[in-house]
Amino acid sequence: MTELEQIIAAYWRQPDGAAALDAFVRSPGGEQWRPETVLSVPVFLAHVLDAHEQLAAGLVGAVKGGDPVKVEMVAQALNYSHLRQRVRLMESLVGEQAAASMEDGGADFKALTPSHPVHVDMLWMSFFATAEAEYLDRVVALLAGWLPDPQLQALVGRAASEAAVQQQAMAGLLAKAAQMTLEMQAADCPPVQEALSRRAQARDGLAAAMAARLLAQLSLVSAKAETRLSF
Repeated sequence: MTELEQIIAAYWRQPDGAAALDAFVRSPGGEQWRPETVLSVPVFLAHVLDAHEQLAAGLVGAVKGGDPVKVEMVAQALNYSHLRQRVRLMESLVGEQAAASMEDGGADFKALTPSHPVHVDMLWMSFFATAEAEYLDRVVALLAGWLPDPQLQALVGRAASEAAVQQQAMAGLLAKAAQMTLEMQAADCPPVQEALSRRAQARDGLAAAMAARLLAQLSLVSAKAETRLSF
């Protein structure tokens, strides 16, 4: 993980807006980043700016005229944000035309209806930036679309030509992304374990069953680790 990725993943524990924005400014050129990162990091930046409005002008000044990918990411963060000076800052960064096309009022990621796997990353960025459990509950809820890999791959293959299966295929892809990210974060993030437990206890269908399965896998891994340490 890069320094920025480490700071983002740990931000919910010890939020430091200035350090996070500094790590973003110092990070390597944006052209080296994965497309998913370029699309999701602005969500994190937007939340940080909303919480630390006094840092917004400094971030704009630090990237203005520099790496074009970083400029675009900050512009998107401003577009998502709820800063009082968001239009003025956008004008300063990329001009009046871009400022005039900004979304009114910024973005509400609690109301986001995921329709692409990158939206799962956006929900995670919102949790990392705010520590609000609602975003984790939204990720866990996506497990309701889970499908076995062979069935999922078959649906994805048909989705390009069969509109009738596109929605189910996307639900499966979202569930796959949710499962993978939850497995990555669960061991070191108690709020993830709590979100999984809440859903498992609901016993309300496939999402609850998958949440229980992930918790069982986590318990098994922990038990094996404790056994190794005892020798």
